[in-house]
Amino acid sequence: MKNVFVLFLFVLANYISIGQCSSVGVQISSSDTSYIQLYNAGFFLIPSGDDNIVDWKVTTFSGEVIHEETTSGGFNDQANSYFDHTIPITDSMKATIIITNNTEGIICTMNDTLYWQVDEILPGAFIGYWNVLSDNGGVEEDISTSSEEIFNVQNIELFPSPAFDHFSLKGDLDVYSFNIIDVNGQILGTYNNIRSQERVNISQYSSGVYFVQFWNEENKDIGVKKIVKM
Repeated sequence: MKNVFVLFLFVLANYISIGQCSSVGVQISSSDTSYIQLYNAGFFLIPSGDDNIVDWKVTTFSGEVIHEETTSGGFNDQANSYFDHTIPITDSMKATIIITNNTEGIICTMNDTLYWQVDEILPGAFIGYWNVLSDNGGVEEDISTSSEEIFNVQNIELFPSPAFDHFSLKGDLDVYSFNIIDVNGQILGTYNNIRSQERVNISQYSSGVYFVQFWNEENKDIGVKKIVKM
Protein backbone atom coordinates (compact mmCIF):
# COMPACT_ATOMS: atom_id res chain seq x y z
CA MET A 1 0.00 0.00 0.00
CA LYS A 2 2.90 2.35 0.85
CA ASN A 3 4.44 1.75 -2.59
CA VAL A 4 1.12 2.58 -4.27
CA PHE A 5 0.91 5.84 -2.32
CA VAL A 6 4.49 6.79 -3.22
CA LEU A 7 3.73 6.05 -6.88
CA PHE A 8 0.62 8.23 -6.68
CA LEU A 9 2.66 11.14 -5.27
CA PHE A 10 5.26 10.67 -8.00
CA VAL A 11 2.63 10.72 -10.76
CA LEU A 12 0.91 13.75 -9.21
CA ALA A 13 4.19 15.66 -8.86
CA ASN A 14 5.18 14.78 -12.41
CA TYR A 15 1.76 15.86 -13.72
CA ILE A 16 2.04 19.22 -11.97
CA SER A 17 5.61 19.75 -13.12
CA ILE A 18 4.70 19.28 -16.78
CA GLY A 19 1.50 21.32 -16.49
CA GLN A 20 1.38 24.13 -19.01
CA CYS A 21 -0.65 27.04 -20.24
CA SER A 22 -2.68 24.99 -22.73
CA SER A 23 -4.16 23.04 -19.80
CA VAL A 24 -5.65 26.19 -18.26
CA GLY A 25 -8.95 27.77 -19.29
CA VAL A 26 -11.69 30.12 -18.17
CA GLN A 27 -14.07 28.36 -15.79
CA ILE A 28 -17.16 29.35 -13.81
CA SER A 29 -17.46 27.85 -10.35
CA SER A 30 -20.66 29.62 -9.28
CA SER A 31 -23.27 31.91 -10.84
CA ASP A 32 -26.78 33.24 -10.78
CA THR A 33 -28.53 35.75 -13.05
CA SER A 34 -26.52 38.78 -11.81
CA TYR A 35 -23.43 37.22 -10.19
CA ILE A 36 -20.48 35.18 -11.49
CA GLN A 37 -17.49 33.56 -9.80
CA LEU A 38 -14.69 32.94 -12.31
CA TYR A 39 -11.98 30.37 -11.65
CA ASN A 40 -8.72 29.20 -13.26
CA ALA A 41 -6.46 26.29 -12.31
CA GLY A 42 -3.18 28.01 -13.17
CA PHE A 43 -1.97 27.74 -9.57
CA PHE A 44 -1.77 23.96 -10.00
CA LEU A 45 -1.14 23.56 -13.73
CA ILE A 46 1.64 26.12 -14.26
CA PRO A 47 4.97 25.43 -12.52
CA SER A 48 5.85 27.95 -9.76
CA GLY A 49 2.12 28.62 -9.42
CA ASP A 50 2.73 30.67 -6.27
CA ASP A 51 4.39 33.29 -8.48
CA ASN A 52 1.40 33.78 -10.80
CA ILE A 53 -0.01 37.27 -11.22
CA VAL A 54 -3.53 36.95 -12.64
CA ASP A 55 -5.31 39.72 -14.56
CA TRP A 56 -9.06 39.25 -15.07
CA LYS A 57 -11.20 41.25 -17.49
CA VAL A 58 -14.84 40.84 -18.52
CA THR A 59 -16.46 43.05 -21.16
CA THR A 60 -19.59 43.27 -23.26
CA PHE A 61 -19.27 42.49 -26.97
CA SER A 62 -19.31 46.24 -27.62
CA GLY A 63 -16.23 46.68 -25.41
CA GLU A 64 -17.79 48.06 -22.20
CA VAL A 65 -15.78 46.88 -19.17
CA ILE A 66 -17.92 44.93 -16.70
CA HIS A 67 -15.21 43.70 -14.34
CA GLU A 68 -11.42 44.06 -13.88
CA GLU A 69 -9.22 42.66 -11.13
CA THR A 70 -5.63 41.53 -10.46
CA THR A 71 -4.99 38.67 -8.04
CA SER A 72 -1.83 36.92 -6.76
CA GLY A 73 -0.47 34.90 -3.85
CA GLY A 74 -1.73 31.53 -2.64
CA PHE A 75 -4.46 29.45 -4.22
CA ASN A 76 -7.36 31.06 -2.37
CA ASP A 77 -6.13 34.55 -3.22
CA GLN A 78 -5.28 34.13 -6.91
CA ALA A 79 -7.56 31.45 -8.36
CA ASN A 80 -10.97 33.15 -8.11
CA SER A 81 -12.55 36.42 -9.14
CA TYR A 82 -16.10 37.43 -8.17
CA PHE A 83 -18.33 40.10 -9.65
CA ASP A 84 -21.92 41.33 -9.83
CA HIS A 85 -23.30 42.59 -13.13
CA THR A 86 -26.44 43.81 -14.89
CA ILE A 87 -26.03 41.95 -18.21
CA PRO A 88 -29.37 40.35 -19.21
CA ILE A 89 -29.42 36.58 -19.66
CA THR A 90 -30.29 37.09 -23.33
CA ASP A 91 -26.86 38.67 -23.89
CA SER A 92 -23.32 37.36 -23.40
CA MET A 93 -19.89 38.51 -22.18
CA LYS A 94 -16.25 38.20 -23.19
CA ALA A 95 -13.85 36.96 -20.48
CA THR A 96 -10.06 37.22 -20.63
CA ILE A 97 -7.66 35.85 -18.03
CA ILE A 98 -3.93 36.58 -18.27
CA ILE A 99 -1.44 34.79 -16.03
CA THR A 100 2.07 36.29 -15.89
CA ASN A 101 4.75 34.15 -14.26
CA ASN A 102 8.16 35.81 -14.18
CA THR A 103 9.82 32.74 -12.62
CA GLU A 104 8.85 30.58 -15.61
CA GLY A 105 9.20 33.54 -18.01
CA ILE A 106 5.74 33.03 -19.55
CA ILE A 107 2.48 34.85 -20.16
CA CYS A 108 -0.60 32.59 -20.43
CA THR A 109 -3.66 34.16 -22.07
CA MET A 110 -7.17 32.66 -21.98
CA ASN A 111 -10.15 34.08 -23.89
CA ASP A 112 -13.70 32.76 -23.86
CA THR A 113 -17.37 33.72 -24.00
CA LEU A 114 -19.79 33.61 -21.07
CA TYR A 115 -23.43 32.89 -21.97
CA TRP A 116 -26.64 31.87 -20.21
CA GLN A 117 -27.34 28.14 -20.58
CA VAL A 118 -30.65 26.48 -19.78
CA ASP A 119 -30.84 22.74 -19.01
CA GLU A 120 -33.94 20.58 -18.61
CA ILE A 121 -33.27 18.68 -15.37
CA LEU A 122 -36.69 16.97 -15.27
CA PRO A 123 -39.47 16.90 -17.86
CA GLY A 124 -40.81 20.44 -17.88
CA ALA A 125 -38.37 21.62 -15.18
CA PHE A 126 -35.52 23.88 -16.28
CA ILE A 127 -32.48 25.44 -14.62
CA GLY A 128 -30.38 28.31 -16.00
CA TYR A 129 -26.81 29.37 -15.26
CA TRP A 130 -23.88 31.26 -16.78
CA ASN A 131 -21.53 28.91 -18.63
CA VAL A 132 -18.32 29.03 -20.70
CA LEU A 133 -18.84 28.59 -24.42
CA SER A 134 -15.70 27.04 -25.88
CA ASP A 135 -13.49 25.70 -23.07
CA ASN A 136 -10.44 27.17 -24.84
CA GLY A 137 -7.01 26.32 -23.47
CA GLY A 138 -4.53 29.09 -22.77
CA VAL A 139 -2.03 30.46 -25.30
CA GLU A 140 1.53 30.69 -23.97
CA GLU A 141 4.09 33.34 -24.84
CA ASP A 142 7.65 33.92 -23.70
CA ILE A 143 7.84 37.14 -21.67
CA SER A 144 11.13 38.13 -23.29
CA THR A 145 9.72 37.93 -26.83
CA SER A 146 6.07 38.91 -26.33
CA SER A 147 5.11 42.20 -27.91
CA GLU A 148 1.35 41.60 -27.78
CA GLU A 149 -0.97 43.92 -25.86
CA ILE A 150 -2.56 42.05 -22.96
CA PHE A 151 -6.12 42.58 -24.11
CA ASN A 152 -5.45 43.12 -27.83
CA VAL A 153 -8.30 41.68 -29.95
CA GLN A 154 -8.50 41.91 -33.73
CA ASN A 155 -10.93 44.60 -34.87
CA ILE A 156 -13.55 42.45 -36.56
CA GLU A 157 -17.01 43.72 -37.49
CA LEU A 158 -19.91 41.47 -38.52
CA PHE A 159 -22.69 43.05 -40.58
CA PRO A 160 -25.58 43.22 -40.88
CA SER A 161 -26.59 42.15 -37.39
CA PRO A 162 -29.26 40.96 -37.03
CA ALA A 163 -28.63 39.00 -40.25
CA PHE A 164 -31.04 37.08 -42.44
CA ASP A 165 -29.54 34.75 -45.07
CA HIS A 166 -25.95 35.98 -44.95
CA PHE A 167 -23.47 38.22 -43.19
CA SER A 168 -20.13 39.78 -44.13
CA LEU A 169 -17.12 40.76 -42.05
CA LYS A 170 -14.28 43.25 -42.09
CA GLY A 171 -11.36 44.11 -39.86
CA ASP A 172 -7.56 44.20 -39.78
CA LEU A 173 -7.04 41.00 -41.78
CA ASP A 174 -7.59 40.27 -45.47
CA VAL A 175 -8.68 36.65 -44.94
CA TYR A 176 -10.44 34.96 -42.03
CA SER A 177 -11.02 31.45 -40.74
CA PHE A 178 -13.71 30.77 -38.16
CA ASN A 179 -16.26 28.40 -36.66
CA ILE A 180 -19.95 29.18 -36.20
CA ILE A 181 -21.09 27.86 -32.80
CA ASP A 182 -24.56 27.66 -31.29
CA VAL A 183 -25.42 28.66 -27.71
CA ASN A 184 -24.83 25.08 -26.53
CA GLY A 185 -21.21 25.21 -27.71
CA GLN A 186 -21.76 22.93 -30.73
CA ILE A 187 -19.73 23.77 -33.83
CA LEU A 188 -22.20 24.04 -36.72
CA GLY A 189 -19.78 24.99 -39.47
CA THR A 190 -16.10 25.69 -40.15
CA TYR A 191 -15.16 28.36 -42.70
CA ASN A 192 -11.63 28.84 -44.05
CA ASN A 193 -10.07 31.64 -46.12
CA ILE A 194 -13.11 33.92 -46.12
CA ARG A 195 -12.10 37.28 -47.55
CA SER A 196 -13.01 40.61 -45.99
CA GLN A 197 -16.53 41.75 -47.09
CA GLU A 198 -17.24 38.32 -48.64
CA ARG A 199 -20.78 37.04 -48.00
CA VAL A 200 -21.14 34.09 -45.62
CA ASN A 201 -24.29 32.05 -46.22
CA ILE A 202 -26.20 31.26 -43.01
CA SER A 203 -29.61 30.54 -44.54
CA GLN A 204 -29.39 26.93 -43.28
CA TYR A 205 -29.38 28.02 -39.63
CA SER A 206 -32.50 28.58 -37.54
CA SER A 207 -33.29 31.97 -36.06
CA GLY A 208 -31.35 32.65 -32.86
CA VAL A 209 -28.03 33.72 -31.36
CA TYR A 210 -24.74 32.32 -32.69
CA PHE A 211 -21.06 32.85 -31.94
CA VAL A 212 -18.35 33.31 -34.59
CA GLN A 213 -15.01 32.04 -33.26
CA PHE A 214 -12.01 33.32 -35.25
CA TRP A 215 -8.59 31.70 -35.70
CA ASN A 216 -5.34 33.17 -37.03
CA GLU A 217 -2.66 31.58 -39.24
CA GLU A 218 -1.07 29.87 -36.22
CA ASN A 219 -4.45 28.28 -35.40
CA LYS A 220 -4.78 30.42 -32.27
CA ASP A 221 -8.13 31.74 -31.12
CA ILE A 222 -8.15 35.52 -31.73
CA GLY A 223 -11.64 36.26 -30.50
CA VAL A 224 -15.34 35.52 -30.57
CA LYS A 225 -18.11 37.71 -31.95
CA LYS A 226 -21.85 37.28 -31.51
CA ILE A 227 -24.37 37.46 -34.33
CA VAL A 228 -28.16 37.22 -34.34
CA LYS A 229 -29.85 35.28 -37.17
CA MET A 230 -33.40 36.39 -37.96
